[in-house]
Amino acid sequence: MTVTFENNSDKQISYGEHFLLEKKIKAKWYQVPFALDGNPAFTDIGYSLDSSGIKEWKVDWDWLYGRLDNGEYRLVKEILDFRNAGDYDKYHLTAEFTVD
Repeated sequence: MTVTFENNSDKQISYGEHFLLEKKIKAKWYQVPFALDGNPAFTDIGYSLDSSGIKEWKVDWDWLYGRLDNGEYRLVKEILDFRNAGDYDKYHLTAEFTVD
């Protein structure tokens, strides 16, 4: 899946490789369990997105979740409004999608 980030703010934001998937069951969202044993590791990298910038981010969840059953899902992605070391706001953005 390809996610498009569009920064409509006047600030530079950053994001990394980490993500979560959630599945909607009876109108509530639940985290999809990992297919891997233990804690998964993501590449610790930061991507920046300037004000008014647009970037695409490709996500492959097969290695982490395996094949998804049919249903409604959402990708949860952490975005940082970084000002200085230790001075940032953290936001969680979601993108909903359906697997048929």
